[in-house]
Amino acid sequence: MLKKSLLLGLLAGLASFIYQKVYIGALEADFSKVFTPIAVFMSSVVGCLLASLGYWLLDKWMKGKADLAFNLIFAILSFVTILGPFAAKLPVSVESPELFPGLTVPMHFFPVLGWLTLKPAIIKK
Repeated sequence: MLKKSLLLGLLAGLASFIYQKVYIGALEADFSKVFTPIAVFMSSVVGCLLASLGYWLLDKWMKGKADLAFNLIFAILSFVTILGPFAAKLPVSVESPELFPGLTVPMHFFPVLGWLTLKPAIIKK
């Protein structure tokens, strides 16, 4: 299951990376000095790996009936994590800091969207 959830993380990371490129290209707001492309990619991978561990533990505790509870918890945690970009203090040298949440907030939802969309096809019990 860990290998398959890694695939979900890689796909979410790829979606985040593509979104970053499109966002920067469209708005000409470059945050690569504070949020590098590798950090964009790895945050999704790590998020999905942690989700996989959480799912495994919850599934073990709930004896195979964890899907609904886990999906709800994962979605709620995704919403909670968006507080970070709004609270981020960027260096004074960064142009257009007001655009930073627009870049990072959607990325917080790529792991949960990938999980909800692709998990049934990739991770089968």
